Amino acid sequence: MIDIHNFDFLIGKWDVVNRRLKERLTNCDEWIEFSAEMETKSILNGLGTMDEMKSSHFGNNFVGLSIRILNPVLDEWTIYWADTANPEVGLKKQVVGKFENGKGTFFGKEDYQGKVVKLRFLWIKESLSTAKWEQAYYDEANQVWETNWTMFFTTIE
Repeated sequence: MIDIHNFDFLIGKWDVVNRRLKERLTNCDEWIEFSAEMETKSILNGLGTMDEMKSSHFGNNFVGLSIRILNPVLDEWTIYWADTANPEVGLKKQVVGKFENGKGTFFGKEDYQGKVVKLRFLWIKESLSTAKWEQAYYDEANQVWETNWTMFFTTIE
């Protein structure tokens, strides 16, 4: 059954704790932590959500933009991204996937250090006021997904 409300749990304002690996696909275990704020709203009569995330970690005026659009025929979400650190890239399609049993799993590909790597996002609504996102790259050499970025969300409003 198609559920256009999969991402409705993100609508509102959030404090976000980011943790990302200092280096990816190198067996690094050193994490960098920084905070952000995010505001998400519904778009397209509920067929999508859009948010802006703001942080001083990447410079004083960093803003990231996510747009999530549901294809109701395929029951798949596509997630797009743009940010002020890389404005020349514009809006890029990142991943496609769906929710099953309350967990969203999305796959795509990304250029990383001159190589195309497999990309995975996980979205989990943990409670009414908390959520979690994870990004992973597929480590071809070791045949495993390496989680390289996590975000923990707590509602402000």
